[in-house]
Amino acid sequence: MLRPINFAKRYREQPFSHRVSYLMLVLFFLNFVCFPFFPTSALADTASTPLRLAGPTRYATAIQISQATWSSANSVVLTRGDDFPDALAGAVLAKSSKVNGPLLITDSQQLLPEVLAEIQRLHAQQVYILGGTGAISAAVESSLTQNNLTVHRISGQDRYETAANIALEAVANSSQAFLASGNSFADALSVSSYAAAHGIPLLLTDLDAIPSGTLQTLQKLGVHSITIIGGEGVISPSVQSQLASLGFAVDRLAGADRYLTNIAVLNKLNYSTNTVYAATGEDFPDALSGAILAAKGNNPIMLVPPADINSGTLAYLNARRAEGSVFTLFGGWGVINYGIEDIIRTGSVHPRISLQYMQAYGASALSAYLSQLALLPAKATDSVDYLSPNLFSLDNLTTGQTVASGSITGTWSLGDNSYSQLVNAAHAKGLKLLPLIGSDWSTEAKATLDLTLTQDASRSALVKQLVDMVQTTGVDGVVIDFECMSAATGPYLTKFTQALYAELHAQNKLVIEAVPSRTASADWYTQYNYHDLAQYVDYLNIMTYDYSTSAPGAIAPLSWVEKVLNYTQGQGLDMSKVLLGIPYYGRDWTKTGDTTYSSQSVGLANATSTAASNHAVIQRAASGDTAGIPYYTYTDNTLAQHTVYYDDLTSWDAKLGLLDTYGLGGIGSWSLYWVSNDTAPSLFSLLKEHLRLP
Repeated sequence: MLRPINFAKRYREQPFSHRVSYLMLVLFFLNFVCFPFFPTSALADTASTPLRLAGPTRYATAIQISQATWSSANSVVLTRGDDFPDALAGAVLAKSSKVNGPLLITDSQQLLPEVLAEIQRLHAQQVYILGGTGAISAAVESSLTQNNLTVHRISGQDRYETAANIALEAVANSSQAFLASGNSFADALSVSSYAAAHGIPLLLTDLDAIPSGTLQTLQKLGVHSITIIGGEGVISPSVQSQLASLGFAVDRLAGADRYLTNIAVLNKLNYSTNTVYAATGEDFPDALSGAILAAKGNNPIMLVPPADINSGTLAYLNARRAEGSVFTLFGGWGVINYGIEDIIRTGSVHPRISLQYMQAYGASALSAYLSQLALLPAKATDSVDYLSPNLFSLDNLTTGQTVASGSITGTWSLGDNSYSQLVNAAHAKGLKLLPLIGSDWSTEAKATLDLTLTQDASRSALVKQLVDMVQTTGVDGVVIDFECMSAATGPYLTKFTQALYAELHAQNKLVIEAVPSRTASADWYTQYNYHDLAQYVDYLNIMTYDYSTSAPGAIAPLSWVEKVLNYTQGQGLDMSKVLLGIPYYGRDWTKTGDTTYSSQSVGLANATSTAASNHAVIQRAASGDTAGIPYYTYTDNTLAQHTVYYDDLTSWDAKLGLLDTYGLGGIGSWSLYWVSNDTAPSLFSLLKEHLRLP
């Protein structure tokens, strides 16, 4: 990334082809473009639907869902978290007027402290336990009563009778009912949010015969029509025939498997699809707890597999995306992994990650970030996944200090709601926000980074600072960009990354490491061990730009980019974890002597307009491919000679072609600051073409 500190020092420490142009940075700030302020309404701290509601366990996920849904509730439903039979009908009860509260899960033998804490946060007075003492023990009930809670237990001789009794508790009468298998959970979960939203009883049956308790409840409730959920492999035709012979009108919603049955339900029933929830179809707790949240808006729950989403689910997903639906996932990465999450967000079966960096400084930073965010297309996830604003930097040592604090300073104080406004704006577009954590290039900064990483206590303090920041601001992870350190510090950078990764992954947060480019084992930047770092990050973003920094030349010639990738590949890391650095900026060099130049950065729009206003002829420099890099020369009105190199759609297209060649995980682009309203549409269309494969 670009650093404006200690220019002369960095010149001395870098080889010619890797120096960073400090004069460019000075001019960058002198010529800072003031973004127009958003209207006040755009800056309002409005809530947005989170991308994922998850905790480190199924119990914690249920609590997260409860907290997202309820500020208080007089009653809650409580069921066991390790088995499903008694719980499947619980969503209808939780949403009913009798309860109107969340569905929480606990250990069968003990009331988990965090579950009790959530019940107390809600100021609940009553708890409805589902199942007998074999499902939720007497010890759990005793813990509840000892905490001054009134307990109602709903149970039966078996799962079918328990479901029947739950239905009778939840619904006084109903002309309609849903019937699902009591031997598996997926089909009941498919319809649970709709049943809860509309107060329709959800009852269970065996494969070949309808249990007497289920049948009696259907009759008590005055049911006339029954919709069977699931195929004949889970509820046989004999059950359907038995019901029909008793005068019930019976239909069936089913598919070839649990996922296609889910889609049959979602396509048939009249849901509101402004929000679509997703949960694993391989286990029950997340979808069960989430059904109450989904029911509040009559929203569907889409069940997803651990891999290989089928064409029916993908078609439903893309139809909802086309309508502008917002997607929220229930459960952590252990149940809905990266690959499935990316498919849900992007609609592409083989998406590549698009990390877009953002730059802003000073009092107007929030307005500038939001202006850059506004450049993205209406369906932002067609071409973008993650946003990384330059929000935090490592605090430097003070004079005489020998122990690093491991502390960071943000653009705003940590409690400032500017963070939540930015996070909400990203989430509203279906994007993740990962702030950049950087350090500058001063002598003090290098000493600080060396001490912070090599001292165990300071390194641990920095990890804690970052974890606390992530929790406080609600961001989705971090991008680490530590560029100025001693060669001997490299192994400690890996140690730091390993510790941070362990902490943040436990919270379903991402870690991306930005590293300078290397082309050989003995070249500069030996402190960055690509192979070792890649073991403890979600993505390694290699900054393949700034090849020419002190004299006119391409920022990222293709032949050099390929050398970097060849070296990377030779280090034995998983190339699908590598993000290719894409520069959105070029440089306008001004000749200051026979062999010296100053420069300033330019975006595509500025580069082309300058060429037009100076009647310059744009040429293409060979860069290892037929596309080449655009450049031109001109003389300004002071007779100073200029040479401009920059990237355009043709050169970006050539670089993006390397994603296929090397099997890369995506791109990391520096930065949206250099993108204009004029260039954004064609740029993001190009990214979609390369990143969103069918």
